[in-house]
Amino acid sequence: MSNRSAAQIAPILPRFIRAGEAYGYLGMCRDEFNKTVRPNVREFPIGKQGIGFDRIELDQWADAYVESMAIEKAANQDNNQPRSGRQGVNKWREKRSPVSTRETESGTSTRSSEVSDFRKALEQAKGRKRSST
Repeated sequence: MSNRSAAQIAPILPRFIRAGEAYGYLGMCRDEFNKTVRPNVREFPIGKQGIGFDRIELDQWADAYVESMAIEKAANQDNNQPRSGRQGVNKWREKRSPVSTRETESGTSTRSSEVSDFRKALEQAKGRKRSST
């Protein structure tokens, strides 16, 4: 039998994560966290000046984000089987990126509508409306 404690084998993660550490927990820079995540999760005071986030709510946000933004990979060409195990996946990057084309095209940017659609879906998944503050 080992002399190692359970905490040494599987460390216990804190439930509350301070604002200065939450962006690192999700693996992103502070500016992206403040722009993309913070408006969609609850925050609360810790002590007199600290601000905290619930780790479980951050995990739920991350799960929803990955689900809505994940890029399906092209089929493995070596054995003609999709890498994801699903039949009929869309090929990734079949079209050239508009940034790499030399021609000028007119159109509407979809970036803001994708972010808006994601926020709406996240609010529905969490079952609450975003506060206006």
